[in-house]
Amino acid sequence: YISQHEWVEVGENDGVVGITERIQLEYGNIIFIELPSGDEYEQDEPLGRVEVTDGNTFPIYAPATGEIKEINTTLEEDPDLINHSPEGDGWICRISIESPRELDVLMDADAYIDYEEEELDNEYMDEEDFYDEDEAYDYINLPQKPSATLPASNRFPILLLRYKGSLCH
Repeated sequence: YISQHEWVEVGENDGVVGITERIQLEYGNIIFIELPSGDEYEQDEPLGRVEVTDGNTFPIYAPATGEIKEINTTLEEDPDLINHSPEGDGWICRISIESPRELDVLMDADAYIDYEEEELDNEYMDEEDFYDEDEAYDYINLPQKPSATLPASNRFPILLLRYKGSLCH
């Protein structure tokens, strides 16, 4: 695995490349895949990209230097395959491995899991930091009209938070 969330399943002199399930879930529904168009790529060089439903695009990086040996052209006809099986049938390409030493900097599955957990921890504020920024919140309490269709136990006040101008609920 590489830190940009691509994986490579290494064979004798080549490897199958794809994106991780974690990053597919983070990106959301992938609707288009630009597959590799060049013959050879350097390690960490973008070799393609994915586009998601909101129009954002994200690069796919080469986990090792090598020549493209095979492209999963099924993805051109069925890009949804990568949404259902990013670490299986949704693989991107097969690449020759020119320098096996480059593989030494890649993460194995356990190291990648640790990396994901650390990255997720860094994405969320610590409780202490959250409360330090409390003054950035405006609390908006909306009055609720009683609803004859809901039992009293299901009537809850709506609490909205405005964080630096953006509404949250």
